Amino acid sequence: MKIRKLIAGISVAMMAFSLAACGGQNAKTSGATDAPDSGGVQPTLVGSGKDLHLSFPDAPAPKDLKVWVQNKGTGRAVESTDTVVAHYLGQVWKNEKPFDSSFERGAPTGFPLSGVIPGWQQGLAGLPVGTKVIISVPPELGYGPDGGRAQAGIGATDVIDFYVEIVDAFGVNQAGDKAAKPEAKVADLPVELTGAVGEPVKLSVKASATAPTAPASAVIARGSGASVAKSNTTVYVQYAMSLWDNSQTEVTYGKSGPQAIPMGRGSLFDALTGVPVGSRVLITYPETSGGDSAQRMPSLAVVVDILGQVDNPPAAADTQQK
Repeated sequence: MKIRKLIAGISVAMMAFSLAACGGQNAKTSGATDAPDSGGVQPTLVGSGKDLHLSFPDAPAPKDLKVWVQNKGTGRAVESTDTVVAHYLGQVWKNEKPFDSSFERGAPTGFPLSGVIPGWQQGLAGLPVGTKVIISVPPELGYGPDGGRAQAGIGATDVIDFYVEIVDAFGVNQAGDKAAKPEAKVADLPVELTGAVGEPVKLSVKASATAPTAPASAVIARGSGASVAKSNTTVYVQYAMSLWDNSQTEVTYGKSGPQAIPMGRGSLFDALTGVPVGSRVLITYPETSGGDSAQRMPSLAVVVDILGQVDNPPAAADTQQK
């Protein structure tokens, strides 16, 4: 059984993002290296909360990518390979009804910047976390001539505009806090670890280790961030995982990158409840069996670095799992 399927089998829900699902597949990637233009007459942000939207000027749609910074943040600069957490809304130029809005859902969304439409990749890379920005995206940097999203009212030649608030960003190789305080005695753990605290980690299960009979966890190093909430929270993590016999392993560092895990859904990652952000945690999980052999879950071990968390209202958390 592939570890990805194994993870799905124990209820790990990953976040979905419409721009990645449609735009990343169909849009053409631009080779332009110039910074996006900030000239021209920009839309105006009006309303609040679920009613937040853009109002457009009485002017033709821009032909090129435009990035209008509304407020510049003070956090780390977003890199093109980051996983970005953002509040956003999107509208076709001159259409004042959003075709998509995280503000309406009540919670920000996380997504790999490398997997969304080129207009977002070029428009957000280099901006500091905390920045609020309006981006105007021409069709060739959006869903492309073959990617018009008719179900959302987006035509193949439409210019689409987005208002984006960059809530957080996590690097593809990012681990936990380098200053996290060591807690568990590593020599006593059932796994061998490669990688210091604050660096990407790999693991293998010791040949002498007894397979777990119940879920268990141990804090390897304790960070100083806020404690992970039990529910209505999405936690962002990196991890290294191995089946107990070491026949299959998986790491997210430098590969799939940070993962978004909704808490309180019955997954093995619920063991992170109450642990501070920045921590490194070992979780061991016993073999489970269902009605047939295809549902059998082998024992496993996973070392998790907690990068951050985002609060989700209950209704938003329910939406994100669908």
